[in-house]
Amino acid sequence: MARPTDSPFGAPMPRVEELGRTCQSMPAAFRTGASTIGSDDNEGITMIARQSTTCASQNAQISDSATRVRDTNASRRRPGAKVWGLTGLLGLLWLTALAFAGGAQAQATVPLGTDTSFAVLGGSTVTNTGPSVINGDVGVHPGTAVTGFPPGTVNGTIHAANAVAGQAQSDLTVAYNSAAGRACQVVLTGQDLGGMTLTSGVYCFSSSAQLTGTLTLDGQGNAGAVFIFQIGSTLTTASASSVSFINGAQSCNVFWQVGSSAVLGTTTTFRGNILALTSITATTGATVDGRLLARNGAVTLDSNVVTRAQCATPPDVTGPAVGIGSPVGGSPVGPNPPGSGPGNPPGSSSACVARDFRVWIGARDASKIRSVKVFLDGRLIKQTTHGQFYVWIRAARLDARRHTIRAVAIDRAGNRTSQTRRFNRCERPLFTQLAG
Repeated sequence: MARPTDSPFGAPMPRVEELGRTCQSMPAAFRTGASTIGSDDNEGITMIARQSTTCASQNAQISDSATRVRDTNASRRRPGAKVWGLTGLLGLLWLTALAFAGGAQAQATVPLGTDTSFAVLGGSTVTNTGPSVINGDVGVHPGTAVTGFPPGTVNGTIHAANAVAGQAQSDLTVAYNSAAGRACQVVLTGQDLGGMTLTSGVYCFSSSAQLTGTLTLDGQGNAGAVFIFQIGSTLTTASASSVSFINGAQSCNVFWQVGSSAVLGTTTTFRGNILALTSITATTGATVDGRLLARNGAVTLDSNVVTRAQCATPPDVTGPAVGIGSPVGGSPVGPNPPGSGPGNPPGSSSACVARDFRVWIGARDASKIRSVKVFLDGRLIKQTTHGQFYVWIRAARLDARRHTIRAVAIDRAGNRTSQTRRFNRCERPLFTQLAG
């Protein structure tokens, strides 16, 4: 039986309400701290899929528990009762840190207006060399010249300095400002995008951005996941570089806001909508699933294929929602595995768990939940018809490496939704709880 002076989280009950209030103020602070972490690191330390109401719900429960415990303590104090100390508090704070350093927040899409019908739009000129194929409209405004068609092919309409092109430029300005005005969530200045796997959010570069190799964008099962890249000056891709998608990400929801010009290297396979302040150059053989939209300068093409991105039919909004909540129980979380050196902050790639812990699984749907399954590294560990429950993760028995928790919810209409999060298992416990 739990001691009246103890909380179920291993922290003194008189501090619980204070911790609950801290929980409300931590998201912004930890997003700021997480902004200096690479995507792969961020994914590795993320153990939960936190929705915005989770913290508030926990605060209400904690506050109610605190009131009841204070009443109990006032009427019944056991002589010599011990209180869990700083270790328990540190463990809770580390868990909370992981909860809020989990990833960038979801974003609304960038409004393209009439630009949705365009594959290419220039400010001064649009020029083409070679047998380019443009699947969508081509336009220019306030310039008047669209050249190179033929030999290029336009499977759409060419709008040269007409009212349609003028409106498209006005809408491009709105879209550009919308993308540029989003709050940066992850700073990537000085890092090459090649080799990264990123989830939806706003990523920013104070100056130039470079892509060498493959950038993977992970929709996490959400076809509406939005990715925004804010680039202070130039965007450049090396030859044969690519942007690839997994888990439902779509080109129509990827936006590259470029502060000056973009250059796509030869045979680059690019995805997303480039909104450039000045010019865009697609060199020989580059292909684009998205749009090339330049506000003031030229769009220059050379034997390219450009296809305007169109979103697939949105998923059934009546489908289930599923989330993996905050870890609770006796699982201290360490700042670094043995031998990695001290002083790593919460949210670093070396954050890990050492002992068993529980995670809250929540699923909801208007047509009722048929079943919820929880997998650990692909192995089924829990199946239930309940929409909300806890599941034990026996971390103490796992190998010291990265592990994956996956929750799958199925509603009575047969719609299926999944959520995946990962965590690192330490090589040994990093905190020792005080004996009670």
